[in-house]
Amino acid sequence: MKKNSIDALCLKQIQEGNEHALLKLYAYFKKPLFLFVNRQLRDVQTSEEIVQDIFLASIDAMREKRQIKSISAYMYAIARHKIVDRLRRKKLKKILLSAIPEYVVNACAAVLFQEETRESEISDAVYHTLKKIPNEYALIIRLKYIEGLSVSDIAAKLTMSFKSAESMLFRARKAFVRSYQST
Repeated sequence: MKKNSIDALCLKQIQEGNEHALLKLYAYFKKPLFLFVNRQLRDVQTSEEIVQDIFLASIDAMREKRQIKSISAYMYAIARHKIVDRLRRKKLKKILLSAIPEYVVNACAAVLFQEETRESEISDAVYHTLKKIPNEYALIIRLKYIEGLSVSDIAAKLTMSFKSAESMLFRARKAFVRSYQST
């Protein structure tokens, strides 16, 4: 059997909700993806976290029936993007913290430590709110505000016009605010 037909069969099974196909996919890609990510980051915990993010993003895309020709190529493309994002954040953090006097960093750390509980509560509320709104609204909000995509990138990803994506994002924000305020 050709690789493309294997990918197509696996995609079809996942789209049909076959949990066994998901487990097979996970077992097949977990170690190679981890090695790929960890080779770049050299941080086991962060690499494991990114591998989980890769699987979540991939499974979401597969279940949304996106056009994926090669599961492997798709997952490694996501991996490369997530590695670059992590390295950029790490570099930015290093630059910012090296320019700020240590006593200011320590004072901020104390304040942030106190804010951590509040941040966790907000994060939970946002997660539950996203669960309550329609899936297409949750998806477009996640793409815009969590993944940081532009409206034109979202339009391309969802195969819709720029204006349609912009309108959907507007409606999604309104639905999110209404739902968030009711929690």
